[in-house]
Amino acid sequence: MKTQKEIIISVIEKISKNLINSEAVLTELDSYIGDGDCGIGVRKGFEAVIKVIPEFFSLDLQDILRKTGFTLAYTIGGTSGAMLGTGFIELGKGLKDAKEPSIYDWAEALKASLEAIKRRGGNTKKGDKTMIDALEPAVESLVDSIDTSREIDIAKIFEKAAYEAEKGSDTTINMSAKKGRASYLGERSIGYRDPGSMIITIIFKSVSDYLKTL
Repeated sequence: MKTQKEIIISVIEKISKNLINSEAVLTELDSYIGDGDCGIGVRKGFEAVIKVIPEFFSLDLQDILRKTGFTLAYTIGGTSGAMLGTGFIELGKGLKDAKEPSIYDWAEALKASLEAIKRRGGNTKKGDKTMIDALEPAVESLVDSIDTSREIDIAKIFEKAAYEAEKGSDTTINMSAKKGRASYLGERSIGYRDPGSMIITIIFKSVSDYLKTL
């Protein structure tokens, strides 16, 4: 049986590799409504995370997540770096000092992380055509699944959350951007998926795919 720490390290590695491999897709999406540098920044950020993974084995869960966040914030730069960095840092903080966090601890930490990202983005909300359109439905799904499940099947819970993230990302295609550089395009941003929402979808799918192997 793997420890939570071992699982988290493996999950972060899988997320990193999948996002590195998604550089071209993210760059194409960002070329329509942004600077076109999202894929490059994300690749650099998660390549930096891969390099520090050996250090994770001497850290606790909270510090692993915080180090991931700080690494992303420093290497990606821009909005993506700030939002992703904040997400991982606040996720670590949200776990407080729990040595083996329960699924309820993780749910509370994810909610805190979501709220921190929304604040960092200037009180971003669903419908603004940002990563929140994928992240909030995913977190809400996860919390609802935990609250209503008699037996907790973490793999199924994250599979459903990943599905909701993808559905949320799909909704951004027909939205007019209200935040970030894309907002300058106004209605011309309609018809294109928000790259941030795609990042969130890839993250949740990565977690889901890994948990299915346990």
